[in-house]
Amino acid sequence: MSLDRSSNPEAPSDDRAARIRELCRYCDVEERLPLVPPSAKVRGLYFGGIDRTLAKAGCHEGFAALFPQRPAAVLWHPAADFLVRLAVGGALLAGPERVHEGMSEIGRGNAVTFAESLVGRALIRLLDRDPRRLLKQGIAGRRQGFSYGRWELEFPTEREAVVTMSEEYAYIESYFLGAARGTFHAVNVPVRAEAVLVDRFNGKHVLRW
Repeated sequence: MSLDRSSNPEAPSDDRAARIRELCRYCDVEERLPLVPPSAKVRGLYFGGIDRTLAKAGCHEGFAALFPQRPAAVLWHPAADFLVRLAVGGALLAGPERVHEGMSEIGRGNAVTFAESLVGRALIRLLDRDPRRLLKQGIAGRRQGFSYGRWELEFPTEREAVVTMSEEYAYIESYFLGAARGTFHAVNVPVRAEAVLVDRFNGKHVLRW
């Protein structure tokens, strides 16, 4: 898998491939793609989160020109395709040089959008806005949307959580860190969130509130 082979069924043009490469030049997505196994899948719901964040920011037109097809929300799609869209979306949102900030905002937007949905509002009421229970539910929910990797949750203290991630091909230090911040923002709980990487696919979040 390379940036020349994305999720569109049409063969990519040279101009399109060059545009994707230009946008992704400040992140390692091209190096990641050959390391992502074909069995790794992501539900289309998360692809849609990229579109929603870009649309809200008024910069979706350029993204849609590169990725005109919208994956079905409930179906599984290649994780490598998700990574390319995520990196391009982050670059369009914040600029290529700040692509990780853009990916973080996409992650945060996904969490907030879920919390504002009917299901999310019902869940938050059910969990009484308790960050510990919300994190447990979030990790359980991730297993429904990503076919790969392993996340483990522990609570070293009453107001601290550590989420350890193994074989996580999306960006632990930006996309998923933004999602963690968005989860706490959704329940109006201030959080200090830090990503600690072992390597690009293994690491942890340390969350204190």
